Amino acid sequence: MKTALFGIFTLIAVLVFTFTLAFVWTGSAGVEYERVAMTGDRSTAEVMAEIEDRYKKKTEEYNEDEMDIGAGDRALEQGGGGPRTVVWISIPGFRGDYVENAAAAFMSKMVEEGTSTTKMRPNFPPVDYSAHMTLATGAHPKTHGIPSDSFKVNGSIVNKPTDPSLAMAEPIWETATRQGIATLVHDWPLSQNQTGANKAAYFLNSYDPEESDEQRLEKLWQAWSSHKGESKLRLMMIRLDDILRAGMMNGSRAEETYEVVKATDTLLEGFVGKVQAAWPNLRSSANDNLVILITTPHGLVDLDKNVNLGQLLGAELMENIDAATHDGVGQLYFKNLPESVAEANLRKDQIDAELKKRIYFRTYKQDDLPSDWHYTGADGRIGDRVLVLKEGFAFSDMTAEEPVFDPSDGPGFYAGYGYPWEDSIRMSGQVIAWGYPQQVGYGDLGEIDQTGFHAAVAEMLGIKRSEKASDKPVSIR
Repeated sequence: MKTALFGIFTLIAVLVFTFTLAFVWTGSAGVEYERVAMTGDRSTAEVMAEIEDRYKKKTEEYNEDEMDIGAGDRALEQGGGGPRTVVWISIPGFRGDYVENAAAAFMSKMVEEGTSTTKMRPNFPPVDYSAHMTLATGAHPKTHGIPSDSFKVNGSIVNKPTDPSLAMAEPIWETATRQGIATLVHDWPLSQNQTGANKAAYFLNSYDPEESDEQRLEKLWQAWSSHKGESKLRLMMIRLDDILRAGMMNGSRAEETYEVVKATDTLLEGFVGKVQAAWPNLRSSANDNLVILITTPHGLVDLDKNVNLGQLLGAELMENIDAATHDGVGQLYFKNLPESVAEANLRKDQIDAELKKRIYFRTYKQDDLPSDWHYTGADGRIGDRVLVLKEGFAFSDMTAEEPVFDPSDGPGFYAGYGYPWEDSIRMSGQVIAWGYPQQVGYGDLGEIDQTGFHAAVAEMLGIKRSEKASDKPVSIR
């Protein structure tokens, strides 16, 4: 019996060995397998789809939590993520390279933590009054009606006006007030002497060019912190001029100018610190968020020469011209022309011929102005001829021995503005958006113009933009 069993086991072992040897020798060719389906079995594709769906749902739940309460329970403790209060600070002459070149520590921190760009391309013309109104209204000069710092209206030249009724589009302080947002605006061009139902809660009656930025910020702080209205202030706007003044007096790249950039940086740090410390009393609810928005109407370049236009053209030509000039831009309005249309056109041709001889500026008829400047119309406020100086030249009413003279022989300004950014990249400027206790955005805003800020601020305040404003807000997210 044992012998028989041993023989059977031996036979089985030999067969297994033979089969294994054959498999190794020939590989798996010809060997077929049939998979038997089990109850509840699913394909790999189905399993992966389920995993992806679960991940997507988890992500959406996380995003909804973030949108609702910021960063979970921590957001409930710190606040933020709710209605926004905006402090909009305009710094004329704030070139895109100033934060880095001046080693401005606080603004560098704001750039790192928030969202910013050094490529804010100002709309034409990049001068204070026109550009500030483009920022505030979200419209071009042909729509808002402020073509320069000096222009002709109702037959008279106005220079640096303070009459808000001259604006032909609604600035953001009126847009916000009209929709129930309590607003303060100090020293923003054309914000003075407001009247009517939509005037801001706080504004000034005049502009004092000698006032320091420290005084301006303190005046804003006193009005904000002592406000006792039914609603908390949610939009503050202010212009700071120390950097522009320093650049014009010392040169755009002078060490003295960089020192003033640093001083402004320190002022802003102190101001923001006071706001943060008082935030529980300034905000309207526990989850309010503060936004500090810094923009500029234009950059700044060093000047080579000043130009006295009347002296350059001569008394005979000026008999038929009213000129409104400011920095790099001039408006020429024809006057005292012959009654005969033919003779009037002949006189215009003579003036144009003389203008073409001057090498310091380009002369545009209204029909020849670049279409992307949006610089025609404006209720007759734009000149019959528009002059655009070369970079480094600035119009001046000062007289010297020659009509074109060194800055040291004139008003003593060594930097200027007003040139199309396509001709002068230093007209570009810095923009910074920074939030507390939560940021409103991160990273680089890229290349932007000025028409989208009205809509962006309206969006942050949770209101509708003005009818004439651009419908393309700067994406500060």
